[in-house]
Amino acid sequence: MAQTVGGQIGGVSLASFLQMLEQERKSCTLVVNCDDRSGCFYFDGGVLIDACCDDQVGEEAAFTLLSWSDTSFSVTDPEDRLQRIRQPLAHLLLTAATRHDERRYEEQQRQGTLQPGSREEQREIRVDVQGNPALRLLVETIVAMPSVKHYYLLNRQGKVITQSSKNRKVGDFITYCVVSGIQMRKVLEVKGPHRIHLVLDNGDSMLIVPGAGMIIGLLLEENASISDVTTRLRQALSKVGDS
Repeated sequence: MAQTVGGQIGGVSLASFLQMLEQERKSCTLVVNCDDRSGCFYFDGGVLIDACCDDQVGEEAAFTLLSWSDTSFSVTDPEDRLQRIRQPLAHLLLTAATRHDERRYEEQQRQGTLQPGSREEQREIRVDVQGNPALRLLVETIVAMPSVKHYYLLNRQGKVITQSSKNRKVGDFITYCVVSGIQMRKVLEVKGPHRIHLVLDNGDSMLIVPGAGMIIGLLLEENASISDVTTRLRQALSKVGDS
């Protein structure tokens, strides 16, 4: 008999529910509904192996499902599926969030609700950092790096302090990456992670640097020098620590 869990239980988002299935190593089918459309994610031992939506399968089906809003979902028995998805779930969620951000920006440009401007003008700081000189110094250092497309600054509890992007989903993803890294560290009995670097399908990348008092996430352009960005971050963080 199929087991069913329906709806957004306790306000859990689709992305968070997918992460929970991965962390609990579930073998199941997650059925997603949005209005009159539906699709499925297929898990085997916590690994997302396939997805389907309309005439799409694999990663593109997964991206379509993740682009839906106001979804409901239910868990049913696993299916023996061909493994079409080879990318880790974390990679898919970040790519989906980036695509969402790009679509929203392009739509605002078409509607004339967002005025195109310079890189600095597009990096509007979402909270007031003027009263915090150390934080302001860090943000100014990040904004001055030409290869940085967006930044996300979180506290150690995973709450966003400030970010340049309107996409609110990336903060959750960054926290997920750091928590997963800590879990791997405990299993392997090693130190770290000192940084997490993920490359997106479009060539951009996400650099995540967990610090003692803050987690920094940077969306970087394709040709960004990770070592250069990391060095400049450490220099800025050392100044922040001295201030």
